[in-house]
Amino acid sequence: MVGAFYDAALDPDSWPNALEMTCSFLDAAAANMAWQDPVTQSAMVLHSYGEDPKAQREYRERYVHLNPLFPAAIFLEPGAIFSCIDFMPHEEFQQTRFFKEWVSPQGFIDFAATNIYRYPTSSSFFAVRRSRAQGYTDQEVRRKMALIVPHVRRAAMIGREIDTQRASTAKLDALLGAVSAGAFLVDPAGRLDFINEMGRKFLDAREIVREQDGILKACDPATDRLLQAALLAASTRNDLALGDARPSIVLTNTTGVRFLAHVLPLASGARQKASLGFSASAAVFIRRAEIPIISGIEVVAKLHRLSPAEIRILQAAMTMGSASEIAAALGITVPTVKSHFASLFRKTGTRRRSDLIKEVAAHGSPLFPQ
Repeated sequence: MVGAFYDAALDPDSWPNALEMTCSFLDAAAANMAWQDPVTQSAMVLHSYGEDPKAQREYRERYVHLNPLFPAAIFLEPGAIFSCIDFMPHEEFQQTRFFKEWVSPQGFIDFAATNIYRYPTSSSFFAVRRSRAQGYTDQEVRRKMALIVPHVRRAAMIGREIDTQRASTAKLDALLGAVSAGAFLVDPAGRLDFINEMGRKFLDAREIVREQDGILKACDPATDRLLQAALLAASTRNDLALGDARPSIVLTNTTGVRFLAHVLPLASGARQKASLGFSASAAVFIRRAEIPIISGIEVVAKLHRLSPAEIRILQAAMTMGSASEIAAALGITVPTVKSHFASLFRKTGTRRRSDLIKEVAAHGSPLFPQ
């Protein structure tokens, strides 16, 4: 199963097969990799298994704004595993219009998920759904989920670097030459077997990585130990060996600019076919890290310890009109909206809705419009 994740990094069409094996391992009914932005009320399923295409379409068109788990879910750190109980009691969730009209008709009752990437107002995530017969997500499901999450995240990150390219060629040079990240192929001895144009620029700059006796090294000694450990694990022909390695290795240049390195094992699975012509056991991708931008809503939510329901109301207050309009949009009653507003005023020390909006704006990033 873990090998299938890494195969999917090079061949995105094989993700459904990997997700099917994931469902078997976790005793789940369906799985997907998706993205959602609760501000624009947009969602997209990237890969899935066991899901009804009609239900996916209905979610995008009718139910994306009714999901009570957003936007709170996007504030969780990538890699953290969460389920319904982390946001609200199951009984409360099952009383929502979202559960009654979309979740329950499909036979689902709970889920387990983790964020892969976080953006200011959205996240991409990996999730499995459990049926009524399978029951709620318990500690055993979380334990098993924790075993595979680092591999799923690493495979997804590498797949993002490759983007729309495909490993249809028998060699990796055509594939890696087209990616925007620095790409390196490293053999079992740690020696460089291939370097793309961006990778050569990184080596020539000698700020984050360097070449020493033909071996790829991180300039910082502590970071290099992490990189060498990941490369060693990737050379073992055992994909599980990378489980203890970090999905992203942080590299910093002399000016403090952060870069991320991801290691893809090539010594097993279908990835061996893509590496024909090379003796490489691992591919390394290095790219500059995005600027970490946090929305004002997230800052206020954490500062005042808002509940998921209060976060939804706070977000709605930024874009919608009356309490009745918010209630209709979120599928709840007007008294419920007013109750949440009263709680927001109490927690934030404000008296009016306009004060709430000012509070969010005051904590927002100057680089990101609220």
